[in-house]
Amino acid sequence: MAVALAWILCPIIFGTCFLSQTIYFLYKIFKSRNTDYSGDVAISTIHISEGEAKCCMGWAWTSCIDRTTNRMTLKVFIIWYLVALCLDILLTVAFYFIITHYHNYSV
Repeated sequence: MAVALAWILCPIIFGTCFLSQTIYFLYKIFKSRNTDYSGDVAISTIHISEGEAKCCMGWAWTSCIDRTTNRMTLKVFIIWYLVALCLDILLTVAFYFIITHYHNYSV
Protein backbone atom coordinates (compact mmCIF):
# COMPACT_ATOMS: atom_id res chain seq x y z
CA MET A 1 0.00 0.00 0.00
CA ALA A 2 2.81 2.45 0.81
CA VAL A 3 4.49 1.82 -2.52
CA ALA A 4 1.21 2.58 -4.30
CA LEU A 5 0.86 5.71 -2.16
CA ALA A 6 4.40 6.74 -3.08
CA TRP A 7 3.65 6.18 -6.78
CA ILE A 8 0.67 8.53 -6.42
CA LEU A 9 2.16 11.23 -4.18
CA CYS A 10 5.61 11.57 -5.74
CA PRO A 11 4.40 12.59 -9.22
CA ILE A 12 1.99 15.05 -7.61
CA ILE A 13 4.79 16.62 -5.57
CA PHE A 14 7.12 16.79 -8.56
CA GLY A 15 4.40 18.13 -10.84
CA THR A 16 3.44 20.85 -8.40
CA CYS A 17 7.05 21.96 -7.90
CA PHE A 18 7.81 21.74 -11.61
CA LEU A 19 4.75 23.71 -12.68
CA SER A 20 5.18 26.45 -10.11
CA GLN A 21 8.87 26.94 -10.94
CA THR A 22 8.31 26.80 -14.69
CA ILE A 23 5.45 29.28 -14.57
CA TYR A 24 7.55 31.66 -12.46
CA PHE A 25 10.56 31.16 -14.78
CA LEU A 26 8.54 31.92 -17.92
CA TYR A 27 6.77 34.85 -16.27
CA LYS A 28 10.07 36.46 -15.29
CA ILE A 29 11.58 35.93 -18.75
CA PHE A 30 8.61 37.42 -20.59
CA LYS A 31 7.87 40.21 -18.10
CA SER A 32 11.23 41.32 -16.72
CA ARG A 33 13.76 40.69 -19.45
CA ASN A 34 16.02 43.68 -20.19
CA THR A 35 19.03 44.22 -22.38
CA ASP A 36 21.99 46.01 -20.84
CA TYR A 37 25.10 47.02 -22.68
CA SER A 38 28.60 46.59 -21.38
CA GLY A 39 30.70 48.36 -23.98
CA ASP A 40 29.69 46.84 -27.31
CA VAL A 41 28.34 43.63 -25.78
CA ALA A 42 24.60 43.21 -25.14
CA ILE A 43 23.78 41.35 -21.92
CA SER A 44 20.28 40.03 -21.21
CA THR A 45 19.22 40.51 -17.61
CA ILE A 46 16.20 39.73 -15.48
CA HIS A 47 14.88 42.26 -12.97
CA ILE A 48 14.41 40.66 -9.55
CA SER A 49 13.04 42.55 -6.57
CA GLU A 50 14.65 42.03 -3.19
CA GLY A 51 11.43 40.50 -1.84
CA GLU A 52 11.32 37.95 -4.65
CA ALA A 53 14.91 36.98 -4.05
CA LYS A 54 14.45 36.45 -0.31
CA CYS A 55 10.95 34.96 -0.19
CA CYS A 56 10.52 33.09 -3.46
CA MET A 57 14.01 32.07 -4.45
CA GLY A 58 15.95 31.63 -1.25
CA TRP A 59 19.25 32.86 0.08
CA ALA A 60 21.43 31.41 -2.69
CA TRP A 61 19.79 33.60 -5.31
CA THR A 62 20.54 36.80 -3.45
CA SER A 63 24.26 36.33 -4.04
CA CYS A 64 23.71 36.38 -7.82
CA ILE A 65 21.83 39.69 -7.96
CA ASP A 66 23.56 42.96 -8.75
CA ARG A 67 22.60 45.11 -5.75
CA THR A 68 22.79 48.41 -7.64
CA THR A 69 20.31 47.45 -10.39
CA ASN A 70 18.48 44.47 -8.79
CA ARG A 71 19.17 42.42 -11.90
CA MET A 72 20.54 38.99 -12.64
CA THR A 73 21.99 37.86 -15.96
CA LEU A 74 19.77 35.61 -18.01
CA LYS A 75 22.38 32.83 -18.08
CA VAL A 76 22.54 32.72 -14.28
CA PHE A 77 18.74 32.75 -14.07
CA ILE A 78 18.54 29.76 -16.42
CA ILE A 79 21.24 27.91 -14.48
CA TRP A 80 19.35 28.45 -11.22
CA TYR A 81 16.17 27.19 -12.88
CA LEU A 82 17.98 23.98 -13.89
CA VAL A 83 19.40 23.64 -10.36
CA ALA A 84 15.88 24.01 -8.96
CA LEU A 85 14.63 21.26 -11.30
CA CYS A 86 17.41 18.95 -10.13
CA LEU A 87 16.43 19.68 -6.53
CA ASP A 88 12.82 18.85 -7.39
CA ILE A 89 13.91 15.48 -8.73
CA LEU A 90 16.04 14.81 -5.64
CA LEU A 91 13.18 15.84 -3.36
CA THR A 92 10.79 13.52 -5.17
CA VAL A 93 13.19 10.56 -5.03
CA ALA A 94 13.93 11.21 -1.35
CA PHE A 95 10.21 11.41 -0.57
CA TYR A 96 9.65 8.10 -2.39
CA PHE A 97 12.36 6.36 -0.38
CA ILE A 98 11.11 7.86 2.88
CA ILE A 99 7.59 6.55 2.26
CA THR A 100 8.75 3.07 1.25
CA HIS A 101 11.37 2.92 4.05
CA TYR A 102 8.84 4.03 6.68
CA HIS A 103 6.37 1.44 5.41
CA ASN A 104 8.97 -1.36 5.67
CA TYR A 105 9.67 -0.57 9.35
CA SER A 106 6.10 0.14 10.40
CA VAL A 107 4.73 -3.18 9.16
